[in-house]
Amino acid sequence: MSQATNEISTSGTEGSLPLLSHERNWTPKALFFSSAQAAVATWCFIIGGYVAFYLPAVQGSIVMIASMLAGMLLVFLATVPMATRYGLEAVRSTRPVFGTRGSLFAVALTFLFTIGWGTTLMIFSGKSAALLLTTLGLVSQQSAPTVQTLSSLACLLVVWALISRGPGILRRVGVLVACSVLALGVMVIVVIVAKVGWPALLGAKPSAANGNKLLDYTTAIELMLATALSWWPYVGGMTRFSKSTRKSVLPATLGLGLALSVICLIGLYTGLVFPDSGGNPLPGLLDIGGIWLALPAFAFIIVANVGTAMVGTYTAALSLKQQPAIDARLSWRGATTVAGLTVAVVIVFLAEPFYANFGTFLTLSAVVFGPVCGLQIADYFIIRKQRLDLDGLYSDRAGSAYWYWKGINLAGFASMAIGVVVYFLLLDPVTFASSPVFAFTTATLPSTLATAVSYVVLVRLKRKARELQAPLSSSKSS
Repeated sequence: MSQATNEISTSGTEGSLPLLSHERNWTPKALFFSSAQAAVATWCFIIGGYVAFYLPAVQGSIVMIASMLAGMLLVFLATVPMATRYGLEAVRSTRPVFGTRGSLFAVALTFLFTIGWGTTLMIFSGKSAALLLTTLGLVSQQSAPTVQTLSSLACLLVVWALISRGPGILRRVGVLVACSVLALGVMVIVVIVAKVGWPALLGAKPSAANGNKLLDYTTAIELMLATALSWWPYVGGMTRFSKSTRKSVLPATLGLGLALSVICLIGLYTGLVFPDSGGNPLPGLLDIGGIWLALPAFAFIIVANVGTAMVGTYTAALSLKQQPAIDARLSWRGATTVAGLTVAVVIVFLAEPFYANFGTFLTLSAVVFGPVCGLQIADYFIIRKQRLDLDGLYSDRAGSAYWYWKGINLAGFASMAIGVVVYFLLLDPVTFASSPVFAFTTATLPSTLATAVSYVVLVRLKRKARELQAPLSSSKSS
């Protein structure tokens, strides 16, 4: 019996099967700390630094927290009810909207975006280590790029060594990592405010404000909505360990939404008082207080990034194993190795261009995950009335519940395409060029709504066509 239980547990937490009731054993406290561990990382600095381009301290603080929580609502509605009721992670939950084979699209999205976030964290860690070592005089400026690459790879190795042992490590280290990074993060905020002073902070002007306040607000809101939507793969992967939706909402909201927003304040305030910092407090702390102020910030960067990258690597590896053919051939250690090697390739060959285009990567999260959330919300609550066919979710046979046309749900992909087009009509995520309408609304919300409405209309038209065709088929046969 013990052996069977272990096999089931491994299949559920590290493979393609749903989690059984006894495997969903995370308390609200465990979910909060794991969520905070995933959320609080140095991408907060970069995101806050982007908001500092458009809004001053007070307005930016309010907009970041409010927008993040609003975006999290979409992600929760799309993923948490299915995750907690059926034990599904995010990729598997897309079979009803994309189809049995079409869900491979969700595998690719989840893997690429979680790898992208993890790569950002490792590059940031390497840059911070290189800056610290050159400031201390331990390495020369000429050696800094090499030190950066080696430091990034060293952090990645630590992440892989921990998470390759299994996802149980997330719950065991979650409390330690979350408490450490939150405490260090708050300390960095206090130090920045104390050293710079409230008057200087409140008087700092955003460096890229375009003069249209409404457009500045909309742009900042869009950045935070994109950040929230990028949590789509993570939320499904973690909340499925919880037994109920009700017990998941508050800890995940506080851990993923509020905790991230608070730490983003570091990037916002740093970006305002040190406009060339990109939100990274380390250079500014070195300038105003020397090495003893910078060391706690560096400790925050390393601990937070390792903790968050572990969750990202887990989610990326789990997405690969949602396909039975891959799951049967690739062990958990093998899946985490694939994820780690992918990050390593980017670090070695594409670190600078990837890091320089972080803003585009962030907004692309909204381009794809906004429509995905719209699809899932419409499908689960309106079309299926919160009921899924569990056998269909795990069957790859033709004719199963979510087979549709050759394994692909054309209505889902057509609706998603409509949502993406609506987004691009309002905002170009590559150039950040916007239409006049964008000043009055974000691109994410209309895109998500257009996808949901299109999907409901297409599915109902398809059902009506079947109903009209059925009597004709019956009369012909008689």
